[in-house]
Amino acid sequence: MRRINWDELSGLGQEAVTGGKKTALSVGVFDGLHRGHQALIAKITAKAPELLPAVVTFRQNPKVLVRGKTVPGGEAEAVEIIGFEEKMALLDNLGVALCVIIDFSEQFSRIDGRAFFEALNRNLHPAYVALGANFHCGYRRDTDAQGFKALAEGSGVEAELVAPVLEGGLPVSSSRIRSALEAGRTGEAALLLGRAG
Repeated sequence: MRRINWDELSGLGQEAVTGGKKTALSVGVFDGLHRGHQALIAKITAKAPELLPAVVTFRQNPKVLVRGKTVPGGEAEAVEIIGFEEKMALLDNLGVALCVIIDFSEQFSRIDGRAFFEALNRNLHPAYVALGANFHCGYRRDTDAQGFKALAEGSGVEAELVAPVLEGGLPVSSSRIRSALEAGRTGEAALLLGRAG
């Protein structure tokens, strides 16, 4: 899997970034790369080889950097489930060919959702985007999944909002996994993560 830093992306042409191919793209923190995230990745890798499976993610969870230990839900909410290198290895194993990595910063946090989409469209040339239904991006989370989908479709990009994966009637989520780990329920966490604990 090829890695490119977000800050370097705009200086490279399509040939250098994607080998001239259009991408099948997903965007997210992917903390834990749990079963819900895996469903998103499966959507983009299913588009290969016609499209290049690509992910845009963060080196560190923005919640940790922005709110530290004061996030809703207490200290456990600010702890990353897996480290960055483990996330990279899992993405590679799931078939992602290109990963664009954002080092979250004050400057990046001020980009609105429209400008973020336009940068993705200009630099990664997506033909297809898969997002979780609870996706948000942009300054103060100004763009939700439906808004991002509308931006994509307005630019001729196919966009799909992927329903949450359920376990026990409830959505699989990073918050739910953190709660299970904090309570010592490692078997439950492993089930939600979709791999051995």
